[in-house]
Amino acid sequence: MKNRLWTLGLLIGGLILASCGSTNSKIHSQSEAQNKGFTVTWKNYDGAVLEVDKDVEEGSIPTYDGATPTKEEDNNYTYTWNGWEPEVAAIYKDETYTATFTANEKHTYLTVSEAIEVAVQAGPNGTEEKQYVKGFVKNITNTTFGEMYITDGTNDLYIYGVYSSDGELRYCDLAEKPYTNDEVYLYGYLKTYDGNAEMGQTWLLKMVSHQGEVDVKDYQEMSILNARQADEGAKVLVQGVVASITYANGQIPSGIYLVDDTSSIYIYSPEIAGRVEVGEEVKLGGVRDNYILEGEVQYAEQFGYQGSIQLTDAIFVESLGKNKEFIKNWIKETTMKKLMETPLTDNVTTEIYKVTAIVNKAPGSGFTNYYINDLDNETGSYVYTLCNGKDFGYLDKYDGKICTVYVSIHNAKSTKTGIVYRLMPIKVMEIEDFSMSDEDIAKFALEYYGARQFLKEYNSDPELELLTGVSNEYIPFENVAISYESDNDSLVNFANEEGKLVMHLLEGTGEVNLTLTAEYKGKVETLVVTFNVIMVDISDTTSVEDAIALSDGTIVTVRGIVMSSLVNQIGFYLNDGTGVIAVRTTKETIGNIAIGNEVVMKGTRTHVKKADSPNVGQSCIDEATIVANLMGKHDYDKSTFITNLTFEQIFENKNKQATQDLSCNVYVASCYLRKNQSAYSTNYYLSNENHDKEFNLYASSGGQYADYDAFSDGRLITVEFMLCDWNSKNEYRACIISATDGETTVLNTLNFK
Repeated sequence: MKNRLWTLGLLIGGLILASCGSTNSKIHSQSEAQNKGFTVTWKNYDGAVLEVDKDVEEGSIPTYDGATPTKEEDNNYTYTWNGWEPEVAAIYKDETYTATFTANEKHTYLTVSEAIEVAVQAGPNGTEEKQYVKGFVKNITNTTFGEMYITDGTNDLYIYGVYSSDGELRYCDLAEKPYTNDEVYLYGYLKTYDGNAEMGQTWLLKMVSHQGEVDVKDYQEMSILNARQADEGAKVLVQGVVASITYANGQIPSGIYLVDDTSSIYIYSPEIAGRVEVGEEVKLGGVRDNYILEGEVQYAEQFGYQGSIQLTDAIFVESLGKNKEFIKNWIKETTMKKLMETPLTDNVTTEIYKVTAIVNKAPGSGFTNYYINDLDNETGSYVYTLCNGKDFGYLDKYDGKICTVYVSIHNAKSTKTGIVYRLMPIKVMEIEDFSMSDEDIAKFALEYYGARQFLKEYNSDPELELLTGVSNEYIPFENVAISYESDNDSLVNFANEEGKLVMHLLEGTGEVNLTLTAEYKGKVETLVVTFNVIMVDISDTTSVEDAIALSDGTIVTVRGIVMSSLVNQIGFYLNDGTGVIAVRTTKETIGNIAIGNEVVMKGTRTHVKKADSPNVGQSCIDEATIVANLMGKHDYDKSTFITNLTFEQIFENKNKQATQDLSCNVYVASCYLRKNQSAYSTNYYLSNENHDKEFNLYASSGGQYADYDAFSDGRLITVEFMLCDWNSKNEYRACIISATDGETTVLNTLNFK
C-alpha cells in the first residue's frame, strides 16, 4: 500500500516537472533564499560604519568584533560607550546597530549663589580664570548682546556679553537662543561692579529649553481693550499682531505695540521685542501698569497724568503666525490738534489714532528730531526716541510731506513746569495730491488761525492785532477772509489802526462772546470764541530790585516786562527798570504770555542749586503764576544794564559763582560768538578776539542758539547777556538776551516760539 502511494506521488511530481518547468525554477530560488544569512551593520553615534557582517545565521545572536566605539569629549562632556541601540538580540532580518554613549559632565558648575560668593571674593578685578555657572534665565535685558539675569531660585546673577560656545557668535546671531525659564550652562569671568556680582565675556556652553512650558493659570485672558481698562497690577493674557517695535539706546529692541480688533497696548519687554517681528501674531501675558519715570512721579501727579498704559513683566506664550497686517477698523480718526488737547486725565497713551499730518525732520549735532504736526505745521509734538533719532530714519522720505499717520501718544514727559506728550508713529503713508474742500478750508482757517489768537482771560487791554486774512502753503490756500463781531460792545472795541484791525478791551468785567466769520470762495463758516474780562487788584507789588534782596522762600508778587526767554529752563527774564530777574513757570503759562507783555507774577524768591553745592546758586522767582497779564508790546528798560566793562573785565567774574550772586546782572559788551560743532554736539561761546577768554553759553543742545548762527562767522558783535548757574557748575555760564552786528538784532525768544 505504501509503495503504491509513493509511486503515485512520484508520478504526479514527474508530471508537474514535465509540464511546468518555470514553476519548478521559482520554487528552487525561494528555497535558496530561506537558507541565506542576514546582514548586520554596526555604526558609531554619528552614522559612521564600524563593521558589516554578512551571512549571519537566522536566529543567531550577532557579535561585534571591532574596536570599542568612541566619542570625543567636547566643552561640556566626556563620553562613555553604553552599548548598542537597539539592544542586540536574535536575528530574523537585516539589522543595524548604533553605538550609544553616556555623557559625563566634564565640569563642575557653580550655582548662582555659589557664583556670587566667588565674584565677591574676586572683587572688581575679577577671577583669574573663567568659571562654570548654571542657572535658569530670569529675564533677558538685551537681545543683541545677550544681557540677562539668571537665578537658582534664591539669588540672581547679572550676565553680559553672551557668545556661542566657541566665543565666535554674539547672542543675536545664535541659531538657538535661551529665553526666560530656559536652563543655561555658562563659562565666563566673575567679578563685582559697584558692589554687585556679575559675569562677563560669557560663553553659552549648552542650554535646556523650557519654552512652551509657560504657566498661565494666574493670568486672565481678555481683549486688549479690556486689558487697558484692567486694574493696575492685574495679570492679563492678550493676543494680537505686532504693529511696531521700539528701540532703546544702541538701537536695541525694547518693546512692542500689540494690536487686536479692539485696541492697542504697549508691552515693555526687551526679550520679547528681540524675538518677534512686525506682522507676527503672538499670545503674551503681562502685568497691567501705568509707567512713569521715578523722578517724574511727583510732577505727573501735580498735573493729573497717570502714566503710560502698558504691560510689564511680560511672558511669551506662543507665536501664531507671521506676515499679518494689524487690524485698523477700530482706530479712531482725529487731528493732531485734538490729540494734543486731550486732557491728561483721559489717559489715551499707547492707543493708536489715525491722523492726517505733516512729518518734519529737524537735524541736530549727533541727533535728529522728528515732529508730527497738524496741517498748520505748528500744532503737534516730537517723536519719542532713545537712539538720537536713528530708529526713525525711515521718516526722512516723508519730511515736509502730508501723510496719513497711525500714531500713538507713547508717554508724557513730566517736569515741574508742565507735561509734554511724546509720540510714536506706528505706520506712515504719504498722501499724493492732498486736497481740502472750500468749506473745510474756511473751517480750518477759523479753528487753527482765528480762534488761537485769544486767551481765556484778559486783565487789561491787549491791543491785539487781529488776522483778517489767512493762508497756508501746505494745503494750500490763500486769503481766507476773517471778520469779528462781539456780543458785548461795552467791553470790546475794534479799531482800524494804520491799516490793521486791532481789538481793544474797555474798562469793566464780564464775559465776551466773539463770533468769527471766515469766507472762502463763496463758502462761509462761523465760530464762537468766549473769554472773560476780569480786572484784578495789582496795586500791591514788589519791585524787582526789592525782590532780589528778599530771603529765599519768600512769596513775592512782581510786575514787569517780559524781556527775553530763559534757555534750557521754562521761563523768562522779567525787567521792571529797577532790575532783572529770572522767572520760572510752566509751559501753559508761557503759552498765555508773549515777549513785551507787561505781567504781574507771583512766586517764590529762591536760589536754585544742588543740595551739596558750595555755589551761591541761580537767583529766580520760582513756580510763578500769572496774577495779571496787562498785555502790550513794550520795550524793556536798559537803565540797569552794566555797560562800562570790557568783555575781558566781565570774564574775571567767571569763577565767582561760589562766592557772589551775579545772576541778576545784565552785561553789555563787544565780543565774538564762537561755534564749536562736532559729530555729536554743538556748543556756543562768547569769546574775546583771541578765544582765550570765553563763556560757554548755557543750553541743553546747540539748537537752542541756532538763531544766532549767522553771528558765528567771526564778526564783532554787541551782546546783552546774563551769567547763570542753574546746575551748580564749576563756573558761571552765559545766556544771551540779544545780539546785534549793528544792522540786525536778534532777541532770545526761544520759549515763545
